[in-house]
Amino acid sequence: MKSVFQKIAMLICAVALTACGAAANTEKPVVLDPNTQVKEFVFPDLVKGTGTAAAAGDTLTVVYTGWLYDASKPDGKGVQFETSPPLEGFTFVLGVGKMILGWDRGLIGMQEGGTRRLVIPYDLGYGVSGTRDKTGAVVIPPYAGLVFEITLRKVTKK
Repeated sequence: MKSVFQKIAMLICAVALTACGAAANTEKPVVLDPNTQVKEFVFPDLVKGTGTAAAAGDTLTVVYTGWLYDASKPDGKGVQFETSPPLEGFTFVLGVGKMILGWDRGLIGMQEGGTRRLVIPYDLGYGVSGTRDKTGAVVIPPYAGLVFEITLRKVTKK
């Protein structure tokens, strides 16, 4: 009798171990194009501003254009994916997590009237998920490096 129970127990263990192996990760590894990868987060001033400096918690009004990073293109500017309305600009609160980390970190200290280029690695941008529009079309692919040129029009202190 004991050997029947041992055989049943061994069979159950074998089935359980096989099931665990079948549940192993079968996803293909992600292969990243090196031309789309930003190696270092940089945010040089293209035009030095002379007005109020931006700090976390301030409300900023900016005009910007965003491109997918492409190392083979001048200034890394690949496909343009977005631009702000030129007259109204875009208003947001800096440093409160409403924007991508590259903006929250890269605009600190920028002065009104200045223009800054942000070259952003994927982990400070839209990450491993990227973004899609309302129709489900990919706007920013997963793991995409980004380039933004941002002109700071106005800083409203908190």
